[in-house]
Amino acid sequence: MTTAPADAPLTHTEVPRDLLEAVAERASAIDAGDALAREFLPELGRHGLNDLGAPGNSGGDLLPQAAVIEQLAERSLSTGFALWGHRMAVEYFAAAGTPYAHSVLTGLREGTVPGVSGMASAFKTFAGAGTLDLTAVREGQELILNGRLPWASNLYPDAVVATSAWETAQGEKTPIVVSFPLDAQGVEIGRDLDLLALQGTSSTSVKLTDVRISAEQVLSEDFYGFLARCRPTFAVLQSAFCLGLATASFRAARSNLPGLNEVFFEEFRTLQDELAEVKALLRDYALRVNTEHAPQRSEILSLRLQAGQLAVALATLEIKTSGGKGYVVTSDANRRFREATFLPVQSPSEAQLRWELAHGR
Repeated sequence: MTTAPADAPLTHTEVPRDLLEAVAERASAIDAGDALAREFLPELGRHGLNDLGAPGNSGGDLLPQAAVIEQLAERSLSTGFALWGHRMAVEYFAAAGTPYAHSVLTGLREGTVPGVSGMASAFKTFAGAGTLDLTAVREGQELILNGRLPWASNLYPDAVVATSAWETAQGEKTPIVVSFPLDAQGVEIGRDLDLLALQGTSSTSVKLTDVRISAEQVLSEDFYGFLARCRPTFAVLQSAFCLGLATASFRAARSNLPGLNEVFFEEFRTLQDELAEVKALLRDYALRVNTEHAPQRSEILSLRLQAGQLAVALATLEIKTSGGKGYVVTSDANRRFREATFLPVQSPSEAQLRWELAHGR
């Protein structure tokens, strides 16, 4: 496998330069919650960058979409993360392929309707490490949803959610994949949280009380097959925003090395080699997802674990080599260090990834 330079982009994908510059300029405001990460979704949609490699698209490997997310996350993890969540909503609706799903996809692809990936408990359940947050009871041609999603992002009033629920019938529970709009009656978006970083991603909880959806809003009754189809995309694109942050911290640490910081050179070299290797793996896996040579589940999980750990290590190295300016909350080094603390706890958390790998999941 040929290894490109550590800070080389995953692949060449045309993202307008003025858009990338705007993301960089807005990074601090989005991090502080003074601006919202969703503001870039319509512009990305105008350039066809919200649904690259989605089911049903011609020619579609995942590498171009991973590259877009990586480039955004280099400038603002919040923005790359927001696009990841939105792009996963595209994945779920496109994979469902139902008439209702197609009716939602237009707005998602255009970026005019934000998409919410409320699938944390679904993937825990899929792995045998948790249970679903919502319940669903059929009443004629409707389902009634109750429960609470403890954490999701892109939670704007005009957003649409893809999530999962236990459907109870005759005393038995069956997992299904469902969708609902956030402005539906009975949906309550939780209070704003005072986050360490990513304040502008509209991340909080969602409570559902007797929320009625039509049977058409069931995206899949094949819960395990559906999640098995979507999880490689989920993990590859998550790894992309981890590597975007890692790349930005790598470049900053490299520029900080002269002088006293030369004592960190060996640590830097080790992380440089690892960054190049993990990017090469991501390129390979992104090209192989949904082919007959698809990477194994353990390979995908290991990639996501490595990418997150690498981003944390490089953000830490950047802070160590930044001097006093890294201690200033408004500095880019400080922002990236705070952003990196999110990665071990984002679902699937580092604990979940290590648990699944240890149990051969």
